[in-house]
Amino acid sequence: MGRIQHLILWAVLVVCCVAERQYFLQSNSSTWEQARLHCQACYKEMVSLTPDNIQQLVQNLTSSYWVGLRKTMNNGSFPWSRWSNGDPLTFQNWYPGRPILSKPKNPVNIFNNYYSIRANDCGCCCTNNSKLTSVPPVTTSYGNSTDDLFTENVNVAASSTMTPAVTTKVTKMTSVMTRGSTFFTGVTGGINGTNMTSGTNGTNETETDVYIEEPCIAMLSFGLWFDKICSELLPYICYEDRFYGNATMTNKTLHNATLSWTRGPGDISGYRVEVKSTDYNLTLNHSSLNQTYDLSNLTAGTQYRVQVFPIKCGRDLNPQNVSFYTKPGVIQKLSVTNVSETSISLSWLAPEGNRDLYNIQVRGEPDLKMTTRTESALVKGLIPGGSYTLEVNAEVEDKSIEGDRRDISFYTKPGKVSNLKPSALTKDSVDFQWEKPTGNTSGYRVHAWREENNITSDIFWKNVTNTRLTVGNQSSGAKIWLSVVALVPDGSVEGERSIEMGLTTPGKVTDLLLVITANTITATWTPPQGNYEAFSVQLKLTASNEEVKTQNTSASQLSFTNLKAGVEYAVTVTTLNGYLKSDPETIRNFTLPLPPQSAKIDFFNKSHVTLSWKAPMESQGVQITYLVKYFSEFWNDTQTSETYATNYTFHELHAGTNYNFEVRVKAGTQESKPTETSQTTSATVRVRTMTMACSSSEPSICENSGERTEVLKNVRSSQHPPITVHSSPDPPITLHSSPHPPITLHVYCSHF
Repeated sequence: MGRIQHLILWAVLVVCCVAERQYFLQSNSSTWEQARLHCQACYKEMVSLTPDNIQQLVQNLTSSYWVGLRKTMNNGSFPWSRWSNGDPLTFQNWYPGRPILSKPKNPVNIFNNYYSIRANDCGCCCTNNSKLTSVPPVTTSYGNSTDDLFTENVNVAASSTMTPAVTTKVTKMTSVMTRGSTFFTGVTGGINGTNMTSGTNGTNETETDVYIEEPCIAMLSFGLWFDKICSELLPYICYEDRFYGNATMTNKTLHNATLSWTRGPGDISGYRVEVKSTDYNLTLNHSSLNQTYDLSNLTAGTQYRVQVFPIKCGRDLNPQNVSFYTKPGVIQKLSVTNVSETSISLSWLAPEGNRDLYNIQVRGEPDLKMTTRTESALVKGLIPGGSYTLEVNAEVEDKSIEGDRRDISFYTKPGKVSNLKPSALTKDSVDFQWEKPTGNTSGYRVHAWREENNITSDIFWKNVTNTRLTVGNQSSGAKIWLSVVALVPDGSVEGERSIEMGLTTPGKVTDLLLVITANTITATWTPPQGNYEAFSVQLKLTASNEEVKTQNTSASQLSFTNLKAGVEYAVTVTTLNGYLKSDPETIRNFTLPLPPQSAKIDFFNKSHVTLSWKAPMESQGVQITYLVKYFSEFWNDTQTSETYATNYTFHELHAGTNYNFEVRVKAGTQESKPTETSQTTSATVRVRTMTMACSSSEPSICENSGERTEVLKNVRSSQHPPITVHSSPDPPITLHSSPHPPITLHVYCSHF
């Protein structure tokens, strides 16, 4: 067959998701076949070993155990190829020198030829001359008492029920495997003539060294594999995939429910059903082939925890678990305890049995949902005057099932009408109007009454659907009261009452006059005919339309003090009768102006002068009008301008000219006293050259300085403006003749 390591070359490695495996150490010593039958009947199969599980298994072993491997599983299988469960043999952990693959004719020569190594020092291989003993049949007992269970993920120390063994002599073939390369995995010593460890089952674990035609494999207590006679009595290891079933509950009612579950694996003898709650405990054995059971006499709205244990060979498999609630009962005596515009208070009695919470469904505009754990609730977020149907039912904690609903219908309270006010007032009627309240309303109930001399009398009661109503045929100056209440269709609730008073209009004042000073205004007027209560007098700045003060008075005059000088004010007087007002009477006038301060010249040149000043102390902070003016005496020229600023620039002036400036505050037709200053513009320099010819029969006259002076005097007096002239060869003299620019005259005299 070739060497054992060749099995690895053709083994198929499969990586997949497998179920969690559980391993069971069976202490009842049996033959390999008996062990496999027991594992197949009460578990799934004998254990198949992997690098992952062998380390866990060996920690719990105290002797040799049968595992699910033998030379040939069936007639058609390849030797040493598969485990008993059909898995391929992809992993090996043989005891050194095992298995013995064939019966040698000459042990020494055959082993030398087979393994291709030198003969050892002994040059021979001794055989075990002990006789095989017959193996009595083993009676297999079922149940939990013989199982030592642990899973792949949890190491559990196996408790052995086997009798302690006496260590026996270990010989045979140990020296054969001391030379050459070895392919055995997991071997840690015991090769070079060393005695192997004895088990605790009364026999040496490695005492067999003879050729076995159809050996079965046992795992030694330290994890190595050893081929043994299949009829030998050994404990064994079974495995089973952890069972995960699915229990479900259907047909859940107040007191009943139907339980269904998944059939367990293999030969299941029956099921144990456990049903528990806080006040309920039921355990029953169910051997029916039908995996259902009807539970009865349950409590409404109660949580039950159910476990179904498949029973296999007297052993409980992993339970199938399910938790469920029975249907809660119906609440009792649902009622509305309080209604507002946007909320409603409810109360009810708890249903029979148990419940964890209540579900409240509000159907209307808007639809709302809420939960509570008490037998009352405040529902918010409703619309005033809205029509609603409210449903309440009991629920369980996980909301998996709910009780039947009980409902009630109602209207929320309508809102209060807004902006109720009188309008279109006359001397004998008041027209009231209002705005529809927020939400819904079907109409309004109105009540009108009259108040005279602290005595009231009804005018009418009526229901209306519009938002406007006229109360007519009333006396002048009477107080008319109106209340309005919003309604719903069934009249079960009504909105809050809104009340407003209306009066007939009073007349306006006449003969409004103003008496003014620089900082005060006193207004006087003549009161109107008829009823009135007071006068409202308002003072405003005309330029900015800013209100300065408003004051009510019952007199026919009012004074305003601490005003700004030179500012236009508007005084408005309105007659009041309750909340009613007459047409206003308005008059405007300026307070007396005061002169500005500190006029000065900020800049000047030949043609421009910039003048600045400060506002009067009594006019600071408001806008006033200034009159700016200049006058030139030489040119007999003047100009006046208006400005709101505190500076002004004059343009197109004459060079070298003296100007007088003044600034006044203008208030309507009145002007303040001026603030004055003056400035001369910059002069323009001009050069004039004159050539004068002197004709005289006496040439010496032209040279005479006296004659030249006289001639130049005549020339100068004939010029406008006057100039000063010097003749050559004397240096020229520049003459400054204000307000004209200076003129330099050069006079050249020639002799004729």
